[in-house]
Amino acid sequence: MSTIDLSGDIAVAINGAYDRGNPVVVGYTDDRGRASLSVRGSTQVHGKTQLAVWARSTTTGLAKAIEERPYVSLLFFGSNDAGPRMFLSIKGKAQVDPSQNDKVYNAMIPGEREHDPEKNGVAIIIEVGEINGFSPETGPISQSRDAA
Repeated sequence: MSTIDLSGDIAVAINGAYDRGNPVVVGYTDDRGRASLSVRGSTQVHGKTQLAVWARSTTTGLAKAIEERPYVSLLFFGSNDAGPRMFLSIKGKAQVDPSQNDKVYNAMIPGEREHDPEKNGVAIIIEVGEINGFSPETGPISQSRDAA
């Protein structure tokens, strides 16, 4: 078992994935208890153990759902010019964190900021508990920790 470290090739893969045509998909359980998937162009590495996404609404969808059901899954598959091709399956615990609004909003790709120019949304921080995946260039990827 290793510790979580989202730096390096993982950060290169996730940051700006939407602009490269390989968006990150977030899975969560909605208010009716049903599985829900959401493409998140705002997905970004927010430190060695955290990811961040922007929710345009603070009272519906993902932001509302994680109040009672905070566990989420994320999926990435793609390649990029600056790093290896990669498949990542990520699990973590999400929470709304308005104190991170400026940092997350300013780090988003421009196309995502244009969808919420008034900054009416909120930052969601995901504490990553497990990453599994594969890269043909670097081999298997497996990181986890007990909490998350």
